[in-house]
Amino acid sequence: MSDKNKVAIITGGARGIGYGIATCLANKGCDIVIADMNEEAAKVSAAAIAKETGVGALGITCDVTRHAQIDAMIEQTLKHFGQIDILVNNAGICPFVNIMEMDEAVFTKTLDINLTGAFLCTQRVARKMISREKGGRIIFITSLSVNVTGAEQGDYAASKAGMHMLMKSFAIALGPHAITCNAVVPGMILTDMTRHHWEKPEPAKFIKGRVPVGRIGTPLDIGNAVAMLCSDESSYINGVGLIVDGGHQTVCV
Repeated sequence: MSDKNKVAIITGGARGIGYGIATCLANKGCDIVIADMNEEAAKVSAAAIAKETGVGALGITCDVTRHAQIDAMIEQTLKHFGQIDILVNNAGICPFVNIMEMDEAVFTKTLDINLTGAFLCTQRVARKMISREKGGRIIFITSLSVNVTGAEQGDYAASKAGMHMLMKSFAIALGPHAITCNAVVPGMILTDMTRHHWEKPEPAKFIKGRVPVGRIGTPLDIGNAVAMLCSDESSYINGVGLIVDGGHQTVCV
């Protein structure tokens, strides 16, 4: 699909990886909708992208666990731009609680946001794409945790592994409508939330030794991968998980 005159919704897009994705899609000419729990942050980020790239950008609030807010996100997008061509399921949390100490509320909240939220957004947006009969692109932001995990990421890994299979199911269901569904699988990414850790001497040394390209990833690295999968040239790529980790997973422990 030609990027110009396309409209992309990015959930959890006000900062970090989501903001990097929004920026890259905007740089390709897409109009952008940043949907985030923090409405003020969404509006600020949308305004910054509009100023930097010249595309249309809308910042709105959306809790992806609430049906009414998802429906409102879609209706506001259609009212403002008239169409939806791209959905990026990026909204997510990782509480980092030991699996043996985690209560059901924490586990359920992680799955509700990361997994069920992606299901609800995809199903509702896809219905609009189908009725428009112009195809579309849906991207799921998963994690290396689809294959590896730790004691403090049990809920997160379960949600991301489930998200990967959810993507495949939607790829099968929506492929006949020229709507492709794929996942981008980030490795270690430097964001405002993780900078305090990765820029310390020992973690920085770990990155140098473990990642073949010799650096940590950035939100723009993920955004560029998303933009590629949303292009016309990727119309035959469907149901795959694209690992973007600088070669991290290729290195033996």
